[in-house]
Amino acid sequence: MMAPRVSDSRSQAHAATDTTTSPARGALSTPATAAERALTELRKQIESNSEYVGMNFVSEARKMHNGETPDRTIHGQAKPEEARKLVEDGVPIMPLPFMPGRKTN
Repeated sequence: MMAPRVSDSRSQAHAATDTTTSPARGALSTPATAAERALTELRKQIESNSEYVGMNFVSEARKMHNGETPDRTIHGQAKPEEARKLVEDGVPIMPLPFMPGRKTN
């Protein structure tokens, strides 16, 4: 079963006056605002300049802090209570404003 495509007068007026070749309004594949573009760029930089360690983030961060492994830039996942414990122990970490690419559709 399909839902009929119904458009309101605002979208019809916008389509009639829009002469640019930008992606369709509301397209999910492209960032729509400056903030979304900045987050997309931040994500690309972080993912290209660091190693994804997944759920091993807490143990890897602790090993580096204790000098057991060489320092390197990593990103991954941690439960809130585990991250809080790392901060309390003086391990320099920060939350990222996005989900790992492996967790998104």
